[in-house]
Amino acid sequence: MEFLVVGLNHRSAPVEVRERLALNKEQLPEALRAMGNHGMPGVILSTCNRSEFYILDSPRPASSDSKTVSSHTRETDTQGGPDSVKQFLVERFGVSLIDVDRFLYVYRGYDCIHHLFRVASSLDSMILGEEQIIGQVRDAYEAATNAGTAQGPLAQLFQQALRVGRRVRRETGISRNALSVSRACVEKAKSVLGDLSSSRVLVVGAGEAGELAAEVLSLSGVSDITVTNRTFQRAKELAVSLSATAIPFDGMPRALQESDIVIGCTGSPGYVLKSDLIGTTMAERPDRPLLLIDIAVPRDIDPEAAQLDNVFLNDVDDLESASQASREKKIQEAEWAEELATDESQQFQQWYLDLEALPTVLELRNRADQIRSLELNKTIRKLNGKLDEEELESLDAMTRAIVNKLLHDPTMFLKERKGPEELQVARDIFRLGEDGLKSPD
Repeated sequence: MEFLVVGLNHRSAPVEVRERLALNKEQLPEALRAMGNHGMPGVILSTCNRSEFYILDSPRPASSDSKTVSSHTRETDTQGGPDSVKQFLVERFGVSLIDVDRFLYVYRGYDCIHHLFRVASSLDSMILGEEQIIGQVRDAYEAATNAGTAQGPLAQLFQQALRVGRRVRRETGISRNALSVSRACVEKAKSVLGDLSSSRVLVVGAGEAGELAAEVLSLSGVSDITVTNRTFQRAKELAVSLSATAIPFDGMPRALQESDIVIGCTGSPGYVLKSDLIGTTMAERPDRPLLLIDIAVPRDIDPEAAQLDNVFLNDVDDLESASQASREKKIQEAEWAEELATDESQQFQQWYLDLEALPTVLELRNRADQIRSLELNKTIRKLNGKLDEEELESLDAMTRAIVNKLLHDPTMFLKERKGPEELQVARDIFRLGEDGLKSPD
């Protein structure tokens, strides 16, 4: 078995594609069970910038062509496991494979390990060093554990990814003064409007992203913050902690007319702010610009709103400029973090290879010892008592030494193999797993 991930992220797909495969926390348990029912128990990591589906997959058959495909390269011609995951995506999300296939990436074996370790270390994030991703990886693993779909080596993989993510943050400066998506959206607002202290801000959504956005706004000197949420109690709790104002969700149209900046960050599966609502708002205030920043995936704000006069709409993909500036300041820390992630990936790969090889190595040695014992006993019977006890012990030690020397190189080869095919070759050559033991006469 080998690790496999099929996914897309902010580099491979625009937000309008990513939102089609996005899952919120409430949807995750059922999706995990559905994936397990498809014979693919695994882990789903779904954030605003990525949707990734991790499983343990049977190894690909060896290519009959002399040119073999390396398991350490990004695959585009997929078969078996990847095709099964893609079919699950088609059925689960109601998408056409033609529409999404070109945006998907597939990583196997070491590449899958290395990818996840980089994700947990925030090296694959839009914003280098951001803190939220390690919590999102932990939440994804815990959800799969609760659903019973992350067990054995896959559980070990995610546990190690979390340890690597913590180590990278502890030993490098990659997370020092790091932006978050919420902080980046505030930086975007500053780049458009300048000083925000006199701006009126409406935060739509009181989850983690909304809370972070409101906190950053408050630290940036914004004193007029209004929070709304479908669960009004949650909006009130957040408003109290920030000396902000909470309003019921149905009060949003009125709040829109009074706002300079609106930040959308709910977990809603559809548009919360539709273009006709924003159009009505702008009709009441035609000369006053409105900055809309949508950091939700799926998106909260209808993209058609960008066509309205005096409306300036940015989604999560428009935060790339702020993330690039952050990345350029941390080149040295990023290089160090990359080295740590690569080293940890190689160590984990070797651990898993040894783990996979161990049953075959033990079976090979047991089979060899059975043959040795069979032949030794046959020889002793033919000698018919001609050897004393000390000579019998010497003969036994000699046969053991011969077997050990003969099996040394095959054992080391299997432990250091580069792929699962060699294990099967060894099992075929030595007829491991077959019932009975035949010895030459």
